[in-house]
Amino acid sequence: MPLIAARGAPRARRAIAALSLGAHALLSLPACDPRDATTPVKAPAPAERAPAAITLLYTTDEHGWLLPTVEQGRVLGGAAEVLGLWLSREGHCAGPAPGAPPHLPSPPACQDPSTLALSGGDNWTGPAISSYFMGAPMADAMARMGYAASAFGNHEFDFGRDAFLQNRTRSRATYLAANFRVTDPSLSAFALPSFAVFERRGLRVGVVGLATSRTREAATASRFEGIDFQEEEAALSRAIPEAWRAEPDALVLLAHECQDVLEPLLARHPEWRLSFVGAGHCHRRAELRVGGVPLVNPGWRLRSYARVSLEIDPRRPLQQRVVSASTEVVDVSHPEGAPAVPPDEALARASAGWQRELDAALGEQIGYSSDGMERDSLEIQRWIAGAWRDQLGVDIAILNKDGIRQAVPRGPITRATVFSVLPFDNKLVICSLRGSDILETLRHSDAVFVGVSPSADGRHVLLDGTPLDEGRRYTVATIDFLYFGGDGFRFQAQDPSPKWTGLDWRAPVIAWTKALGTSASAPLDARFR
Repeated sequence: MPLIAARGAPRARRAIAALSLGAHALLSLPACDPRDATTPVKAPAPAERAPAAITLLYTTDEHGWLLPTVEQGRVLGGAAEVLGLWLSREGHCAGPAPGAPPHLPSPPACQDPSTLALSGGDNWTGPAISSYFMGAPMADAMARMGYAASAFGNHEFDFGRDAFLQNRTRSRATYLAANFRVTDPSLSAFALPSFAVFERRGLRVGVVGLATSRTREAATASRFEGIDFQEEEAALSRAIPEAWRAEPDALVLLAHECQDVLEPLLARHPEWRLSFVGAGHCHRRAELRVGGVPLVNPGWRLRSYARVSLEIDPRRPLQQRVVSASTEVVDVSHPEGAPAVPPDEALARASAGWQRELDAALGEQIGYSSDGMERDSLEIQRWIAGAWRDQLGVDIAILNKDGIRQAVPRGPITRATVFSVLPFDNKLVICSLRGSDILETLRHSDAVFVGVSPSADGRHVLLDGTPLDEGRRYTVATIDFLYFGGDGFRFQAQDPSPKWTGLDWRAPVIAWTKALGTSASAPLDARFR
């Protein structure tokens, strides 16, 4: 972990304590390691330093996608594959081999590094290979990939606050969020700096972080008790001038926020003098310029990254030292069976080890899919919600589309498949709702439901064909995230006293799928067409 000095705080604290210093942090990195830092000194006079080029390597919403996938004859993504490209094409410095103690310095990787690896947040919740182990495999991968900093994403607390602290230490990355505010003094260990300054080739790159102000609505709100998220524009209007007072040669922003939100905000503030803004959160690829400032979202799942080339002349006045900023989104893909840049051997070996552990824990086959089920398909929605309805004995089951995180591939379905499709640690809740409340909920654009459907005459009917009675109460299964207002649902207001099952939302899906006894000759997906 880096040594961090912050105004009004002790100079050197390691590991978890190192990131609890308050509004900002200043880091100066030696050439031998891509992240570790020494106590900062005042920036040298511009005349003492020569112009140079710095390359930012930016990804976002990695979501634990350690392994590549094959789609339509192409191999896509993979952490070891990304790092292989960075090492061979970008001249990047790899971090410590997976399994290295997090508090020990890394061995020399390269001299005078010119790259800086950065993330827009939401690093580890995704496929079972990461989620089942509470993000540890992805945190180890981030350390090997040499990430220096990450914005705080809304899913960073998915495995609990303590798991975040552990993964942050394993990743060796500095988490940043200008609008993250700890209001409970007992949670001081979770305080995040607004910005950090990293040194590359004798030049200082300031990095400001930003979380979405809707973090509490986009994740389990109870995990953020004692923590508030300030509105984005106000937070940046405070943090960016503070960052400039540290006299970086260039200043960039990592934002776990959609480009649609950031674009008008940047247009209103040309005085921020940012050289690059990395967007995220919404999983939509974008390459924009706002008043000359590159605004890029390279997409999610490590299937691409943004290469940002900054030409910097430190002899020029402060805030005018970036001569040019060019960007390119690089796809991480190649035809199946075709030659490709070799993946990083150490990271590929570590990922294979995690896969073996996962197979031992969740490799039991519970079903079979002949054609697979797409993430947004009716088949996968009917499978999940239908399992809840059957196993819990309720009238209706309702979940959110965005809770389904990936497709079911063709072939055997294992317990790990279910963990990958449903990676979050949600619990099932049974509500008693009036028919009128159910109709209101069904109008939610993100609602997925089984047990009621519209009829030809415009009314809604239950599976037995009886009309939905707006005045009658029905039992409805949903998840705690939605019950407490996640994604704008109103279950808590509709039923203040639900039945708490304590049941993991994946358990009925696994049990029901196993009980159906599907096979290649009688596949699961055929039941829902």
